[in-house]
Amino acid sequence: MRIKIILLPIVAFTLFSCKEKKDTAENKISQLSATDTATAKASEEIKADTVSLKETENTPPEEPEKEPTVGAYDFTFNKFPSPSYKFIKKAKLDFSSDEGAYNFRTRIKEAYATGTPDFASYYITVIFGCGASCIMGMMMDVRDGKIYSLPLGEENSCLFAEDRAIFDLSSRLFIAGICKESPEEESVYYKAFVWNEEKKVFEKTDEKDIK
Repeated sequence: MRIKIILLPIVAFTLFSCKEKKDTAENKISQLSATDTATAKASEEIKADTVSLKETENTPPEEPEKEPTVGAYDFTFNKFPSPSYKFIKKAKLDFSSDEGAYNFRTRIKEAYATGTPDFASYYITVIFGCGASCIMGMMMDVRDGKIYSLPLGEENSCLFAEDRAIFDLSSRLFIAGICKESPEEESVYYKAFVWNEEKKVFEKTDEKDIK
């Protein structure tokens, strides 16, 4: 009996010591885990900031917007004015007014349906390619739906063109092309026309009249 009394305190002390050591070990593991987590998080934040900074440095600067084509040339559009016109609605297209128009009916219909007058007050234009260094086009009168050919195509194309098909809503002047004799040539020449509203035809005009 006396032996049991002596052994009880010893067993209790041993159990208490083991529990204390276990709690101390768990606290250390917990502290180490928290430290590792904080270090990993800080590393991720530094890495993310570095990637963000690198992407910002590699982003190319925005290029300035180009000026509109019409504004880039000093043509005398106001020398050939067209009357003011309040556009309200479009007449039905008349494909019988131009013998070649029906061959391009899909392009013409789409441009007419979605467009508004952009040349000589009354006309909606559509321009498309017709081969190397060649463009052609039509214009549609919103008042009566009649269709007319623009002065483009092979006969008014140039092999080395600086620009083509330049026109304005409030003018009858139509620049078919700004041309060069060769790519190295600095001087240019013009293929220019004026729309005759009464005769419904394009008439050639001299360079002295458009600059």
